[in-house]
Amino acid sequence: MKEIFNLQSSTKTTGLLLVIFIICALFYILKNGKNINFQLKLILIILIFSAVYLMTRRVQEDNKITSLISDFSLTKGKIKLYIVTKGKGYKGQSGNSIKFIYNINEKIIENGYYENNFVSIPNEKPDLNTDYLVIYEKENPENSFILLNYPINSNNNLEKYKELFEIKIPDNAIKQD
Repeated sequence: MKEIFNLQSSTKTTGLLLVIFIICALFYILKNGKNINFQLKLILIILIFSAVYLMTRRVQEDNKITSLISDFSLTKGKIKLYIVTKGKGYKGQSGNSIKFIYNINEKIIENGYYENNFVSIPNEKPDLNTDYLVIYEKENPENSFILLNYPINSNNNLEKYKELFEIKIPDNAIKQD
């Protein structure tokens, strides 16, 4: 129960809506099970499983962000691939995406993500030759985001960003409720 209260409010809202949908769909199936045709039952069951999957995925994303925020470190990284879909879709994906590389303890890590509720990926392509700030979870360095609004143009930038993030993660870095 404690985990539910620690979720972001957007995750709680989405989860509540999905639970209401699941309850209504199950009630409809149980109440009218003999009177509805097989195709409708199948569609409703697929929708129920899809809702459970979406809810589980959303909670996992939320937990990853919570872990990252509670124990993070900063480094610099470089953009490897930047895809802007402008709502048209690209190779099956519907949102902007980014791939980047960074170095933690002499280990090169490659990561990527699609636009999500926590970090936005702008439609304007950033300078691919510039390093950017990467926030990562200390215990799980693969749990990371590259922060495009924090370019690293000089050696002093990284230290300034570390001082800034020491107090609190800025609101324009990762969206939190």
